[in-house]
Amino acid sequence: MSLTALTFNSVFGTRAVIGTLQLDALVSEDTILDSYATIYPVEDGGSITDNVSSDAEKLSLTGQVTSAEITVYGAGGWQKLIQAKDVFRQLHEARTPISISTGMDNYTDMVMERCRIGRSNEGDHFTVECDFRKILKAQLQTDTVPEDKAAVSAKGKAGSTRTSGGKVNAADLSEKQQQAATDYVNATLGIGPRVRPPGVM
Repeated sequence: MSLTALTFNSVFGTRAVIGTLQLDALVSEDTILDSYATIYPVEDGGSITDNVSSDAEKLSLTGQVTSAEITVYGAGGWQKLIQAKDVFRQLHEARTPISISTGMDNYTDMVMERCRIGRSNEGDHFTVECDFRKILKAQLQTDTVPEDKAAVSAKGKAGSTRTSGGKVNAADLSEKQQQAATDYVNATLGIGPRVRPPGVM
């Protein structure tokens, strides 16, 4: 059974789609758009929007599944309820984003966070309450450092990636620097007195 079309029938006669399972009534639809403002003072003249973070969109749906469309009485109706409940189990186990259309709005990349299925002795139906959260996707972007902004030692290497930065030649170090480096390595290995790393005052 597909996990891409779960259908609700609203009080207006339109159908909300989440997969291939048709629910017989959409009782409620709640869209939650939360944002969080900083608790710290914002500098006068600073950007307010930089101090407010937006949470992912959330959706809460309540609907009902009945056996009425297959048969009023008998095993056929119960089979519909069993299959409908199994679809919710599959959604829970799959943990994959789905698309939801309620007839009033469309939601994409939604993941089910909670599903509560309840049944009473009032008839052949059960009520389902589902909470969904939108998955926010980010794209990795890389940039290069302009040549004119690079340090003198990086000239000729800026503006390109995977370019070797070169190696330090021991011959370019003064005798004092070479001795300091040797003393530091020996101290690290436990040979000789403890010294500061070269270049640290």
